[in-house]
Amino acid sequence: MKRRVSIAVIRSHTYGPVSTAASERPRPACAGEDPELFFPVGTTGPALVQIEEAKSVCRRCPLSESCLEAALQRNELGVWGGTDENERRRIKRRAAARRRAA
Repeated sequence: MKRRVSIAVIRSHTYGPVSTAASERPRPACAGEDPELFFPVGTTGPALVQIEEAKSVCRRCPLSESCLEAALQRNELGVWGGTDENERRRIKRRAAARRRAA
């Protein structure tokens, strides 16, 4: 009879489900953070502080590049991969301009 192994899965803001059984796989820095940190309300005043706090988590994350790529593909709201929504829109516009120029 095979024994079933229970594997916990953490829902990460940036990377989706992350298995705790894969110890060699890097964990997103946001896994232990309050997800609300990454979804500020507004872009002025206290929201600017919140955005910078979220970005500081992203700066120490080993998965920020893949997180940013996924956010660009899915048109995510909030802070992902160390960027806010406006920054990602600029990235997409520059990429589109480069494609048109090529």
